[in-house]
Amino acid sequence: MEDFVDRAINIGLGLEKKIKELMEELEKKGGSSGEGEGELPPGKRLENRVVEDSVKAIRELLSALKGGKERLKGGMEDAAQRLSGKLNLATKEELDIVKEMARLAREKVDKLEKRLKELEEKTNR
Repeated sequence: MEDFVDRAINIGLGLEKKIKELMEELEKKGGSSGEGEGELPPGKRLENRVVEDSVKAIRELLSALKGGKERLKGGMEDAAQRLSGKLNLATKEELDIVKEMARLAREKVDKLEKRLKELEEKTNR
């Protein structure tokens, strides 16, 4: 689900970039039309306004998507913690402690096996 939201945000960012490029292109075309200084024809002003409104809408959408992604991520983490608590699952820290205990126990067993072997060899002589 998080991957889907990431993709949507990336698409929105791409659209925002493309719309900005189109807006810059329209401004260049409008500026070179020979009209009065700073004055665009009504068609160009309308195009620019549409592009500006689109950029604004995409920014708002991206903001909402980012906020939704954070809420979704937080909700998923909370749900996972509640579920792991209900299932009585071990935490990473607990598993690390168990691994260390198993390593120490294995070392002790190896030492005891070695000592037992030495004692058996002495008694067999």
